[in-house]
Amino acid sequence: MIYFIEHDEAGNIVHACADPMATIVPLVNRVIFNDSSGNPLRDTDGGELSPYGSKLLEPTETITSGGLENYLCDPITLAVTKKAVSPSLA
Repeated sequence: MIYFIEHDEAGNIVHACADPMATIVPLVNRVIFNDSSGNPLRDTDGGELSPYGSKLLEPTETITSGGLENYLCDPITLAVTKKAVSPSLA
C-alpha cells in the first residue's frame, strides 16, 4: 500500500492518504487544521501548523503495513519508521 504522509517537524503523522492503485505519485491536497474558532492554525510567519503545534512539512510517500498509527516520520530524513514499542504495565 502506498501512503502519502503529511507530518510535522516533531515527526507526528497528522494525515495519510492511501491509494492501493497508485502507480505514480499523484498531487495530494494539503490538509489545513483549524482552531476551535475555525481559524487555520498558523505560526507567526504564516506557516501551517499541525494540531500538535509544530510546523507542517511537505508530504512524503512510503509503503507501510501493520497500521499507520504505529509509525513516525523523521522530519530531517523524511524516513518513516516504526514507533518503539513500550513494555506493557501488566
